[in-house]
Amino acid sequence: MIANLAGGKKKPGTTPPPGVAQVAFVASLKGAANTKSAPSGAVTTEGRQIVSLLNDWYEQAFVNTDKFGDGSFPDIAKSFTAGAHTSFSKDLATLTIGDARTEVKRVDPTTQTAKVTVYFNNGKPTYAIAAVHFVATATMKQSGAYPLKIDQTVTYNFSKTAEGWVVTYYTAKQTQNSVVPSPSPSAS
Repeated sequence: MIANLAGGKKKPGTTPPPGVAQVAFVASLKGAANTKSAPSGAVTTEGRQIVSLLNDWYEQAFVNTDKFGDGSFPDIAKSFTAGAHTSFSKDLATLTIGDARTEVKRVDPTTQTAKVTVYFNNGKPTYAIAAVHFVATATMKQSGAYPLKIDQTVTYNFSKTAEGWVVTYYTAKQTQNSVVPSPSPSAS
């Protein structure tokens, strides 16, 4: 079962303030099961929950400069299991905007895609994998500074708990590079 979302549904009250770009992942959803097939409605429901989490996380971790705080991102960290939380704390520069949080004025996402597979055991969602690609361009606070291109790919492994989806493991990489214009050809 594959369903396409034109972006995750945001919960009421989670809309970013005016002037802040909005994160809206475009996701493909797929289900897998230990029985004949994954329940199609449940694949969509569970997948949308994960996409909504991603939208909220990336809003806080990359886009809404008012949410960067001291750079520890506790609201995101609480959605990681104890073992994954320890890694999250060590990998802040890869899983969030990192140290650039103090230098950026505005961040505009350009690519926000996710491939989410939800796994069912006897009809119940048990775990999921989300392959995420996020690209954004940041305008810097310093006048005349070149924009910063942020490019991140992550694979999150989620487990379903009574509280909802939590990250148990992930692999991530991120680059941040100044967008320097090419030199103009000179007349010879």
